[in-house]
Amino acid sequence: MTALTRNPTNPNPLQPNKFTLNFSRIPNVQFFCQAISIPGISTAEVPVPNPFVDVYAPGEKAIYDLLNITFIIDEELSSWLEIHDWIRAMTFPKEFEEYQRLATLNQYQASRIPTRLPQYSDGIVTLYSSSNTPYYRFKFYDCFPTTVSTFLMNSSDSPETVMTADATFRYNYYDVEKLF
Repeated sequence: MTALTRNPTNPNPLQPNKFTLNFSRIPNVQFFCQAISIPGISTAEVPVPNPFVDVYAPGEKAIYDLLNITFIIDEELSSWLEIHDWIRAMTFPKEFEEYQRLATLNQYQASRIPTRLPQYSDGIVTLYSSSNTPYYRFKFYDCFPTTVSTFLMNSSDSPETVMTADATFRYNYYDVEKLF
């Protein structure tokens, strides 16, 4: 192997601000999304005993990290309320009718025959190349929010201060697809 064949085919580094988030259920959050952490994947190791030293074998199940996002809170609270209302409808803290309204919260879902329970939504994160073309797509299956963070109102902050919140999502698994 020569030094010429060890060079990468694409020497451009991934740029941290070239991404889009797409959740049909929460359009304001996807518009105001500021940061996203692409989750990692791991597996447990299984100890295999022997008389001298334990050796390890790979585990059977993939363990996915949580999907975390940071988004701007607009003055109508639309972005924050989309996740708040989703969590509240899944847990129906006051009455069962809140859960029955869960499907109607997903007003932007493409019209199709529902195949899953209404608390789930698929999510897509698209990463863009240095030339602003879609390069990789991460598709998250059966997502639901587990937390939406608090936000602090502070009278000593300047009006230019941008309010943000964090949200955490659980999902079953994700696929990674190279787009070109």
